Amino acid sequence: MKKQTKSIFVLEVYEFAPCERRAYQVYKERWSRCAGPCALTWQTKVGYFETLRDAEKNIKKIFRRKCDDIHGFVIKEMPRDCVVNAYALLSIRRYLNDGSLWCSGSDKTAKLMESDFVEIVYDDYVELGIVQGFDNADGYYTVVACNIDEKGNTEFCTRLCDATCVLPPSFPVQKKYAAALHRGLKQAEKESADELPF
Repeated sequence: MKKQTKSIFVLEVYEFAPCERRAYQVYKERWSRCAGPCALTWQTKVGYFETLRDAEKNIKKIFRRKCDDIHGFVIKEMPRDCVVNAYALLSIRRYLNDGSLWCSGSDKTAKLMESDFVEIVYDDYVELGIVQGFDNADGYYTVVACNIDEKGNTEFCTRLCDATCVLPPSFPVQKKYAAALHRGLKQAEKESADELPF
């Protein structure tokens, strides 16, 4: 009798939104939740597999089709035969658009350094940011992002992001966004220093 696995592996495939420029942009319509430089993505495929190996094989199959629109892949391990909270995963692994493993939820080592430009990944877009720091104990990045209003005014905000949600940029970072994010990083570092108790 075949032994049943205790987990199921859910493969999610993300692509860039169709008909979009392959560049970061600010969506002035504000229908997107992000008010800063971003790129729109969407989940296009989902597969369910009994083993991690089978899920990874399917990543390779999709990559071999050479689809230029692929942003990346996620494999979530979930318990089988029970009702679960969608956020209570047993494990998570994120893969780049070439199918290579970028990060697993158990990684506690920074792959990106302070002042590196990054993408913060959400379900339907990626937001451009810059790394302020990394917490080795918890595997979280501190990332500075910016909101830009209709008049071009910039407001900076700091986000605490799990390592599986922070990726290298998919596109070159335009000079105006690079300059804004460097200003935001300096501001965040100054504010952190001002909060020190001595």
